[in-house]
Amino acid sequence: MTPERKRSFSLRCCGAMISLVARLVPATQRKDWEQEWLAEIWHRRQFLLHAGEWNRREALRLIRDCLGAFRDAAWHITPQESTRSVLRERLRSPWTCLAGLGGLLLAVAIVSSGLPATRGLFTSLEGTASARLLFIWLHPNAGGGDQGLPSDLPPAWRRRSHLLEGVTGFTISHEPVSSPAIPSRRLLVITAERNLFETLQVHPAVGSITGEPGVVLTNAVWRSLLHGNRGVIGSRITIGRELYRVTGVLPASFRFLTREPAIYLLRSFIPAYPSASVMVVARVKSGVSPGRLDRELTKIAEDATYYFFKSELRYATLRGAIWTPARVFAIALLVSGFFVIAGCKVRLRRLGLAFRSNNRRANLRRASFFAGKTALALTFVFVSGLEWSRPASAIVFGSQDPANGPFLMWLYILASMGALSWSLADQRARCRVCLRLLCFPVRIGCPGCLLLDWSGTELLCTEGHGVLHVPLLAPSWDEESDRWIALDESWHELFVHSR
Repeated sequence: MTPERKRSFSLRCCGAMISLVARLVPATQRKDWEQEWLAEIWHRRQFLLHAGEWNRREALRLIRDCLGAFRDAAWHITPQESTRSVLRERLRSPWTCLAGLGGLLLAVAIVSSGLPATRGLFTSLEGTASARLLFIWLHPNAGGGDQGLPSDLPPAWRRRSHLLEGVTGFTISHEPVSSPAIPSRRLLVITAERNLFETLQVHPAVGSITGEPGVVLTNAVWRSLLHGNRGVIGSRITIGRELYRVTGVLPASFRFLTREPAIYLLRSFIPAYPSASVMVVARVKSGVSPGRLDRELTKIAEDATYYFFKSELRYATLRGAIWTPARVFAIALLVSGFFVIAGCKVRLRRLGLAFRSNNRRANLRRASFFAGKTALALTFVFVSGLEWSRPASAIVFGSQDPANGPFLMWLYILASMGALSWSLADQRARCRVCLRLLCFPVRIGCPGCLLLDWSGTELLCTEGHGVLHVPLLAPSWDEESDRWIALDESWHELFVHSR
């Protein structure tokens, strides 16, 4: 008789772990649990042996997988049925609903690296200094979209206007930028007249702005590419094929047009030949009406540069351009709210009667939950749309900002309708007292006997607070198709096990 083959170290190690962990399993299930794990390990090793794949790596993997017995045993420590019951009750809780919506907002914040576009609504050129900043562009009456203005027009406005404190023309492009300290990299270059920062009322944090052509760096470019080296002031960098001297670095809080790292190339003027269409930013004096300003600027354009732009100039404040997505969302919310109220048959009269009833406290609690849930869902819609449509490279200028386009309007309308419809449907499927989701749906009645009988679905609150009747087909004369029947305390004894 041949002696039994000695078991390998991996099998002995796994057997010892399973025997040790089996002490955690209840005695009634321990033997079957241990035999199931040992059989699974033995069959896996036998399969690998016959396949010729058994080696030291597979032995270590077998030991590692055997560690899952600890997790499996922990699951058997607590009664599984009661654990599932508690989990189901947690999922029906109103707090779980609010936490899930908060988790979606947190996920958007993580994916977008801290909601930069949303924060930009509150941090871009804060204070009274930005209140009177104005963008000016051209919208021809004879067709075509928004366009820039001739480069010789901003200097004429700056010389002759009595209603503007400053006017600056600028252009935007992406150019290769390099220096002895940094490799060549394509960056956003804003070419502007040298009075740009006087118009914006912004002073450099490092260096200064001289009357000569030069380069001013944003704080992001200075720190990311030049590592915050103050010695860069006075050095030269190459933009395209020309050398320029670095004269200053802007404050870290400065934001204008875009969050993308940018370089400002300041010149005495932007050449008119070859012709260039420029954007214009101006600072208007206090108390000047848009109509008065338009008449003056149109008159100067005709007299000084012979451009006839009557009724073709467009104006937008910086704050207005930045906050346009919020106004777009407000309009979309009004439109979607009208359709949802009409489609879901929300009766405002019944809402008023609910607050005049005796159970005001419960109704106030329901209203607070509905308002909080809806606000979180709509906030998620607004923030997601803004972060997706206004990237770091977005130019906040008239129609060139993708967050101000008609596509975002339709996106907000559809998403808001979905959020409001879900919120109403979720609210109707909850208990009127504890706000838990109703469960145990039961079909009752005969669908073919609608004239003489009632047919539909009954949903029950697990706490015993009431029953909701949802008809299969609501007749036109029935004003309250979803009927809630409150149960008194005598029914609560049947639901003690669920608490």
